[in-house]
Amino acid sequence: MKRLVIAVDCDDVLVRTTPYFVHAYTQTYGGAVTLDRAHDADYGMWGTDKLTLEKRLAELMETDEYKSISPTAEEVEVLSEMSRHHELHVITARRPHERELTQHMLDTYLPGVFTSLELVGFTGSKGEVCQRIGADVLIDDNLRHLEDAVREGLPQSGALLFGDYPWTAYESIPEALTRCLNWADVAKEIQDLAQH
Repeated sequence: MKRLVIAVDCDDVLVRTTPYFVHAYTQTYGGAVTLDRAHDADYGMWGTDKLTLEKRLAELMETDEYKSISPTAEEVEVLSEMSRHHELHVITARRPHERELTQHMLDTYLPGVFTSLELVGFTGSKGEVCQRIGADVLIDDNLRHLEDAVREGLPQSGALLFGDYPWTAYESIPEALTRCLNWADVAKEIQDLAQH
């Protein structure tokens, strides 16, 4: 079995943050945002402008509820098993000020599973990080990051589009990508990739 270098996204892959933000935001500030529109470029459904929205989301990130978001038992089991055979890294669009919180979550629920935590922020390139660490696989719920990683040299077979979310429900995805609706799908893909 080949030892793979596997990059794993944090938000909405390791932990379900968008459902939290949609629920907490509407409870706290109102607005008409729903899960299926949460990633749209139209800010009107949030009931405010972009700057105020960013401020409010930052406030929600300071709550105990946000800080307690954790991986599911299935994620812990699959990733712990994967780490026995492969080298795992977290690559996330979280910003530097979220490093301590994110590292604490990893240390609490997935101790020793990940080799590194890489934060690229909203504008950084996950593809560049994948290239630097020699990633064979990127598991991400954002098509843009997967396409960036492939452009930077990630093997096309290692681009795994994760999740059964409204924002991943493309009628078709680029042929190079593999859709994984859940962690069972991911485990199967990793096993297949490691045997070739």
